[in-house]
Amino acid sequence: MRKRSAYRPRGVNPRAHLMAMQGACRLSLDDRTVWALKLDGAIGAVRRARATEGDWRCIFDCVNLVEEFCRMRLARDEGGVVERAQEACVAILDRQRATGMRAARAAELQALAALQEAWIDLLAGVTHAERFAADERVARRMRAALAGHAAEGARVIEPPRAAA
Repeated sequence: MRKRSAYRPRGVNPRAHLMAMQGACRLSLDDRTVWALKLDGAIGAVRRARATEGDWRCIFDCVNLVEEFCRMRLARDEGGVVERAQEACVAILDRQRATGMRAARAAELQALAALQEAWIDLLAGVTHAERFAADERVARRMRAALAGHAAEGARVIEPPRAAA
């Protein structure tokens, strides 16, 4: 008679299975709506000259994610939407620091509106796994930039702090 094998198969981890399935799924309408509304609120605050640090962080996150999706080749920015939005943010914040004026110009608001439109279109075709990977890559790039290892020609911009 043959000796019995010590091998015992393990059960399937249902959580890992569900995570893999969710990663392959496109973002739900609820997720897309929440992220689109956050950006809409932040741009609305800029439009009303009442943008807080949180509003600017939301806009910066959106700009960075759209740029990262382009780097990941999940989107193309043929119209220069990301660059125009970055320039608009820099112009608004530089003007605010220099003069204290919080208002945005029409061209800057148009650039942010184009970013919002691109963001909404982009979220419709992204999976959870792609969004997570883009978040991770942006976070890694931001940590490197804040540590002084920014890319050539890159400028790190901090949102204005709330008055204490």
